Amino acid sequence: MKFLKNFAIGLLILALPLMAFADDAWLNNLPEYMDQAPSSENFSLSDFINNLINWFFYALLVVALVMILMVAYTYITAGGEAAKASKAGKNLGFILLGIAIALLAKSMIYLTCVIIGSGEMCTFKF
Repeated sequence: MKFLKNFAIGLLILALPLMAFADDAWLNNLPEYMDQAPSSENFSLSDFINNLINWFFYALLVVALVMILMVAYTYITAGGEAAKASKAGKNLGFILLGIAIALLAKSMIYLTCVIIGSGEMCTFKF
């Protein structure tokens, strides 16, 4: 429980600089955003799938970043214990492997689109 409390406090401290980027300028342009709202006439399944894949990809990157911070915390607080430091190193390897697999999966989607020549689906962006 103590670890979760310390982790939550650390995450809050890390999030504080991001709050400086908060801006309400989009509220002034709200009518323009409302005009750009998607309708059923211009709905594209490929765009929907692309957005869904991007959301999952970026969520995975955020989770990986949090896990890297947790591993760093474990490594720093190991206090010279070889077992804890070794476990942190192993976990970091697994996290980096997961990121590499996610990047490879995203790249394979784009590569497959290029090979088969699908113009509509080849709009995947990183």
